[in-house]
Amino acid sequence: MSQTDLRQRTTLRSSYFFLSYAHSPPLAGTLQADPDPWVRSFFHGLKDSVMRQAREPKLAQGFFDQEITLSTGWKASIKQALSSAEVFVPLLSPGYYTRSWPGKEWASFKERLTRAGLGEDEWERRCLPVLWIPLPGEPDRPGLRQALELGSAEPAYAENGLRTLLRLSPHQESYWRIVDRLAASIVEVASSDTLTPSPAPTFDEVRGPFEHAPGTAVFYVYVAAPSLAELPGDRGHAGYGVTALDWRPYPAEQELPLAEYASQVAEQLDFTVKVEDFRQRAARLNQPGVVLIDPWLAATEADFAALARFVTDLPAWVVPFLAFDSVADPEVSRFIGKVRALLGEPRSHTRAVSLAIAGVDSLKEFVSLMPVLVTEAERQYLRRGPVARSSTARRFWPRLTAGPVVPPHQEEHDA
Repeated sequence: MSQTDLRQRTTLRSSYFFLSYAHSPPLAGTLQADPDPWVRSFFHGLKDSVMRQAREPKLAQGFFDQEITLSTGWKASIKQALSSAEVFVPLLSPGYYTRSWPGKEWASFKERLTRAGLGEDEWERRCLPVLWIPLPGEPDRPGLRQALELGSAEPAYAENGLRTLLRLSPHQESYWRIVDRLAASIVEVASSDTLTPSPAPTFDEVRGPFEHAPGTAVFYVYVAAPSLAELPGDRGHAGYGVTALDWRPYPAEQELPLAEYASQVAEQLDFTVKVEDFRQRAARLNQPGVVLIDPWLAATEADFAALARFVTDLPAWVVPFLAFDSVADPEVSRFIGKVRALLGEPRSHTRAVSLAIAGVDSLKEFVSLMPVLVTEAERQYLRRGPVARSSTARRFWPRLTAGPVVPPHQEEHDA
């Protein structure tokens, strides 16, 4: 075991459970701050029930990835949570089995048990699945049998899934009985035989256990920013690095480069992500993506000319995203104005793209808007890009990744 693993084992504090679920893409044409509000509601209800039933809680509360502090690295936080959780709680849905992110969470926790010398019986004891959305015609899916057993006394659960019971007031009593039963199981497992925190493998070290459609879609993150050596003399060095890819426009808030935050959002929506300096791209812009733009590129004629060449005739599926830390400096305001004028009116008339071109001045705004832009870029690519068209069910837009995107008029969508 490495020294890093030894240090992590001694510093981690066990938590009762890790909640794993398939992230929902935002509804097309909307600005959803939280596309998974029902998952959030379930998490808080389950956490409260666990803490009540534990009586004298000795462990940390459960883990839900939407509560990760923005300034930290999300993948590192998830690895730490998987390394310290007593129980793994997957919310089973069609999307759970087709997206790579939840599958890797599943594989990482299971591999942690294997590395600790624990077998399949212990995995089945510590993996407590929930039927979140029904899986018709798929009785052999991993974890489904256990998930159905959880609500075997509630007939509406197997037919509708726990999310529907949560949403509909006539089923509230059934919903809470299932939540309390799950919480009791979590407390029993965590109290009877505490699992010593031990490092879970990273997502790069594991392969999800579920079948996926071949050829995961690619999303490009282009970075249009100076490196430290390219900065004009009157620009502060905070937030810049050896290459443009190191750019952090909000250095007081950020732990990672901005491109890493953008990549993690796209990965959660099941894209393979490639990050490039916009000046180094060799291929045509024939995949969906986003261009992260530092207004300080407008400080020198050469950089601004390079940006102008890049964004000329930019396809609708590559969205420009302006990011800056402050507009208090008149010089910065001038550069922001130059970039906005260069970008002109957005080809897509969605509010999200307009906001991206106007720019954001905080990491919170950036992270909130990024999932909407990923979904919008994908949607524009499918409508206008160089892809083969096929007949599609009228209810849904197709997706490059697993699962459908619901059209703008649809009010709800499944995870």
